[in-house]
Amino acid sequence: MPKEGKSKVHCKKVVHPNSRKAVKLARQAHRDEKLQRKKAERNYLLQIKAGEKFRWFYENVEEEKTQYSCYEVCELIERYLHRFDQELEQINEQNSMKGRQGRVHASREDALKNIIERERELYNANGIELPDLTSSKTLSQFRDWDCDVASLKLMKMRKFNSSLLNKKQDTKSMNIGNDDTDEKEIISERK
Repeated sequence: MPKEGKSKVHCKKVVHPNSRKAVKLARQAHRDEKLQRKKAERNYLLQIKAGEKFRWFYENVEEEKTQYSCYEVCELIERYLHRFDQELEQINEQNSMKGRQGRVHASREDALKNIIERERELYNANGIELPDLTSSKTLSQFRDWDCDVASLKLMKMRKFNSSLLNKKQDTKSMNIGNDDTDEKEIISERK
């Protein structure tokens, strides 16, 4: 019969509170806690920014539409990109007043210009990710949205970029010459 081995019980050694190892463990725990706090803060800020963007689209989607075309979504995005124009004009008017030295609201103006530039680059390069408004099912889900960023994960998302707008304008100019062109031919030309 085989011998039954003694079950080894590993007891963690108690670390002396003033030892170097205790300091190292405390430093490591503090670092992990700080990283988790920074990650949660960063995620919260991203949710706020994403929530603002989706909320703008939620408020500006037309109620009577059952679904949007790609061209209409791109026009909606263009309106989104120009949402700060009025505020920038007011700042420029204040700066153009005689008797003023320097720029009034310079930090706000710079922040708005940076936001616009960054979003424009994103729109031109990769595209802006939105719920798929070209789908009637997703559009109805988006209209019923409760403005909670976490519930956006349940919706079908799609990236829209400026090339869709340019392609649509090109196909319109091609259609002016050929009135008998079907929409199927236009779709096949895009691919």
